[in-house]
Amino acid sequence: MTLSRRTVTQVDWGLYLVTDPVLGGGRDAVTGIVSKALGGGVSVVQLRDKTLDDDAFTARAAELASALAGTGVPLFVNDRIDTARSLGLHLHIGQDDVDFRTARSMLPDDLMIGLSVDDHAQILDIEHLMRDGVRPPDILGLGPVDLTDTKTDTGRALGVTGPGSVDDLAAHALELGIPSVAIGHVNAGNAAALGRTAVAGICVVSAVMSADDPAAAARELRSLCPRPLTPTAVEDPA
Repeated sequence: MTLSRRTVTQVDWGLYLVTDPVLGGGRDAVTGIVSKALGGGVSVVQLRDKTLDDDAFTARAAELASALAGTGVPLFVNDRIDTARSLGLHLHIGQDDVDFRTARSMLPDDLMIGLSVDDHAQILDIEHLMRDGVRPPDILGLGPVDLTDTKTDTGRALGVTGPGSVDDLAAHALELGIPSVAIGHVNAGNAAALGRTAVAGICVVSAVMSADDPAAAARELRSLCPRPLTPTAVEDPA
């Protein structure tokens, strides 16, 4: 399962922020909220906006990428593989988006791909891909931890611990060398408990996007769920 030309880099998955076009005052507020949240310790950002057309989404992604330039914070785009390719951004996809094998073949080796997972069967699918020589996802989004209003197309809540939980799935993913983050109603109320699981970090939406003080909200979450840097292998471009 070892890929050639892989460089191990340190990615801080500890506090992963997924943006929302409504929370916090509309699309025009997103970049400002993200910039403030960086001061509180947000270490990865994903731009998610399901209703914008592709051109408008790409323009928003370019704006956010410019704001993040020089910070060392990776920017992922949700689902829009053409935007990821055109702007050289990382990609996050769900189980119902573009097929992972296809997505991996379409992106340059230096770009990461995250994948949403909610059961062991989906992790076994990743293992089968790895046996076929396909580079696995760089990060898994495990959830929802609990049901949430910000994403309504999910099934059962996984919970923090127990069979089929976030902790259970994260441990399974680590057997393949893949880090994960917990997502779905993650907030100050459960961040500490998630910090005691096998995840590499927590992924939040409303806990930061709708906060009166995004920096303070991020800072509190990081204090509740401190996570070490995670070695992540990224293929060198040819």
